[in-house]
Amino acid sequence: MDPDRTRALTDRLFESELRTLELYTIYVGERLGLYRALLEGGPASSAELAEQTGTNERYIREWLEQHAASGLLAVDDPQTEPLARRYSLPAEHVPVLADPDDIRYAAYRSIDMVRHGRTLPALVEAFRTGDAPPPMSWEPEGRAEFNRALFLNLMGTDWLPAIPDVDRRLSAEPPARVADVACGTGWSSIAMARAYPRIKVDAFDLDEDSIAAARRNAHDAGVADRVTFSVSDASDPATADRYDLVTIFEALHDMSRPVDALRAARRMLRYGGTVLVADERVDDEFTAPAPVLERHAYGWSVISCLPNAMGDPLTAATGAVMRPSTLRRYAIAAGFSEMGVLAIETGPFRFYRLIP
Repeated sequence: MDPDRTRALTDRLFESELRTLELYTIYVGERLGLYRALLEGGPASSAELAEQTGTNERYIREWLEQHAASGLLAVDDPQTEPLARRYSLPAEHVPVLADPDDIRYAAYRSIDMVRHGRTLPALVEAFRTGDAPPPMSWEPEGRAEFNRALFLNLMGTDWLPAIPDVDRRLSAEPPARVADVACGTGWSSIAMARAYPRIKVDAFDLDEDSIAAARRNAHDAGVADRVTFSVSDASDPATADRYDLVTIFEALHDMSRPVDALRAARRMLRYGGTVLVADERVDDEFTAPAPVLERHAYGWSVISCLPNAMGDPLTAATGAVMRPSTLRRYAIAAGFSEMGVLAIETGPFRFYRLIP
């Protein structure tokens, strides 16, 4: 036995604990609007920040000191008396902690970790039974909108323009029809409508709370007249032969019956239409140890993505690590004649085009 490997794992778990604690404190700051207050109001003492945010000064003082000790906030004079210290949000940290529309925004990770942490006891029991754990409640956090900035910033500038014939159709007359399957809180639908002012988008999701949030988001974004949200799985025969483009963004691997979902998507297409799938960018084959993105996908697969698909006796039990060969097998089973991997390089996603 190599004692250095043992020590390295001990150190790794301590570092994981430290980072998790940081995410918990970031969750507090995000939920209470502390970053936004520091951005808008400028440097503040603990008493001033507590007054601005309607919180308790002693709690805020400890949070500010922890954030400064961790390098997340700046403090003007660490040696001065605690109540006299003034804290600020460094300009370099603003896009990460305080601007949810910036592609670098990452405070949502704290919401994800807290929200899924609530489900861990039920997940342990699901491991024993093979069933699915109970669905997560919407409140108190709501869903972390982890793809919001990616959709708003890249959908109409990088992703869809990289598919020339699709880009042309979305820009042309008569107005194209788009179906956004498993739309979540609606940011993919909103981003497409903003990028292509002529199109109409019908968006579908099974979660009522997500659809309610999506409708609010579309209204606030000024596209509610061209984006319609429905609590539906999009398999209604009335949707057949209606759409020029059907999208499934980072959702197919969560579905218990992905072949059925792809079969429904194919039926929705007009002649010449395309199904566009974006999912996790994982390797073609299993490796150990794996690259960081694959480790990330496996982690979420264990605690969320695979459990979401369990409980159905006919589940495909895909998990988040859906390799291209797996999707190709699903596509062929659903009746598609061709599946191509698109040359779109963007962080965690790989893009697939499915042709009937």
